[in-house]
Amino acid sequence: MTYICPNCGAGRLRPTQVTFLRRWGQHMVTLPRFAAWQCDACCYTRYDGAALAQIELVLGPDVEAFAAAPLWRSKAVPGPGERGPHRWSD
Repeated sequence: MTYICPNCGAGRLRPTQVTFLRRWGQHMVTLPRFAAWQCDACCYTRYDGAALAQIELVLGPDVEAFAAAPLWRSKAVPGPGERGPHRWSD
């Protein structure tokens, strides 16, 4: 299946592996080689939906993402998930 990039609209999201780095409650979680999707044109990145569902099964829901994501989209579905890496700013 082909996924069009929601950021630029020109590129296609391709499967890749990235380092998952996320604050989960009071803990910092780091997972190397985490499944993700990345645009071949603008490098926009989204975590894989099924991989995120597995993380939430083990660690529990991420409070920040749980409040932002609609409940009907939180199922494990193949393809890009609703969330991607956070961009921290000072």
